[in-house]
Amino acid sequence: MTTGLWLLLYGAALAWLSPSLLRRLTKPGVSPQMGVAVWLTAISTTLITWVIAIVLIGLAAIDGLIGTSAATVCLELFGLSEHGGLAGLSGSIALASGGIAMVVIFSARTCRWSSRLRSRSREHADAVLMVGRPTTRPGVVVVEAQRSAAYCVSGHRPAIVVTSAAWSSLARSELAAVLTHEQAHIAGRHHQILTMLRAMAGALPRLPLMQQSSEAVAELLEMCADDAAARRHGVEPILGGLLAMAEPPNPVPAEGLAAAGTAVAVRAMRLAHPVRRTAGWCQRMLLALSMTMMLGTPAFISFLCHH
Repeated sequence: MTTGLWLLLYGAALAWLSPSLLRRLTKPGVSPQMGVAVWLTAISTTLITWVIAIVLIGLAAIDGLIGTSAATVCLELFGLSEHGGLAGLSGSIALASGGIAMVVIFSARTCRWSSRLRSRSREHADAVLMVGRPTTRPGVVVVEAQRSAAYCVSGHRPAIVVTSAAWSSLARSELAAVLTHEQAHIAGRHHQILTMLRAMAGALPRLPLMQQSSEAVAELLEMCADDAAARRHGVEPILGGLLAMAEPPNPVPAEGLAAAGTAVAVRAMRLAHPVRRTAGWCQRMLLALSMTMMLGTPAFISFLCHH
């Protein structure tokens, strides 16, 4: 097979087979920042590889239209002998056309989903800033609710929402740690990352990589925010705040990033029992190797197909 088809197959392997492996690699949350990078690398490599494959196949089809024989195109695209009887030209045109159509449909659906999700988030942020009780902390409002919760939403003015139950029941150090957690989401632009992942999942609902990435990355981003709060306030305040707000049901909207809304048990165990430094470095090296292999494989495929 030639470069274009091998790249198509490699992208398909990443899209269908990599999620289970990435789950195992990133689930412990030893380095959540690198975990997020691994998932984003897998997604970007898959999409870019498919686009490059479509371009290569399209160029081969154009070359066939302007003078290359069908047998030569078949040789270039499918690795067949020029003495074979298959008509490679029509197949390459159909494959390139279908690929271009898929790219256009995926882009349009992703933009539509992204616009819808951003609009909902902006509307919610504007609403809570309007009806919530302002506090001395900029962008932090208190809303009346009997359940303890804290979350943030992005918008023209990002907002951190704390329910009245959490505001009154959490210790001062716990409340400060929870607010730092939510500020880390805003500063790290975590909403934008999740919005794009959820939009791509909505555009390709049957693709395992897209479906599983939004959930896995959401957990890792919560761990990133946990680490930011722990560095500033220590482990005990953020751990206490998480456990105090973990009682279901949690009154948090789908567009919000809540301190106690995702994988609380896993995150609590991670904070309470950090891994040893040696194990942490080994995990980071494994994640770095995974990213290197994902990024380097397309170049390796191109090298093999041209030598």
